Amino acid sequence: MKPKQQDYQFYDRLINEMNLPFTLTLACERDSPSIEQELNQLAKQVQQNLKDIDRIFSPFKQDSLLKKYQQGDLRVMQNESFRTVFGLAEMAAKLTTGFFDPYYAAKYDPTGLVKGWSIEEIFNKLLVPFLLQHSQVVGISLNGGGDLQFMTRNDSSFYWKVGIENPSNLQQLSAIYQMKDGAIATSGFSKRGQHIANLTDHSLLQVTIIADSLTWADVWATAALTAGRQNFLELLKVNRLSGVLITTTSTILFSKGRLTDATKSSI
Repeated sequence: MKPKQQDYQFYDRLINEMNLPFTLTLACERDSPSIEQELNQLAKQVQQNLKDIDRIFSPFKQDSLLKKYQQGDLRVMQNESFRTVFGLAEMAAKLTTGFFDPYYAAKYDPTGLVKGWSIEEIFNKLLVPFLLQHSQVVGISLNGGGDLQFMTRNDSSFYWKVGIENPSNLQQLSAIYQMKDGAIATSGFSKRGQHIANLTDHSLLQVTIIADSLTWADVWATAALTAGRQNFLELLKVNRLSGVLITTTSTILFSKGRLTDATKSSI
């Protein structure tokens, strides 16, 4: 018999970095007090990695490598992480036919993918090995400002239950996903207001993308708001995307490039 979802024990650590709240979560089949100390150590490692990434990509810190690059210092390309993100940003611009634009503010700024890339990078570097090394842990996740990368042990029946907020009523959910592994990113205006450049379709309120990679989920969620409803409907078909698109009049669920139900408000 599979254990009920509520029977699992969850351990959380809140980490504030990059002007965002990050939540590190472990799921265990039973109460595991011994895991607390190791979780504290893991949280410290995650926080240090976030600090290191922020020193590279912060658009606010005057001594960040991003700021130096914007000022014409090409020596920052010697940094491996900076080169990696630069390449990903160029790839994202091409794949999204320019709707993801790292030069939207007339200067290079890959902010639209840095958060997703940061979480995925740290997840693969620190969290996956931690999960594999601790048999009492059945699932692990890292959430940054609502964007989430998560994983479950292969031999476990545990799954992550992720709710997608309704941007018109934050007390309601527009969809609920039950998944063992993957990534979910959401872009919208309910909390941050109008923050997307070249916005033309004001009827598109929020887009959630479900993928294996949080980097690309983040890219597509950002690009979708710029693209607008009609353009994005074409892009999601070509690129076989999965997720939820919410407009002022409808909630559209899509899976692997196909619209699954254009009127359904939850799953």
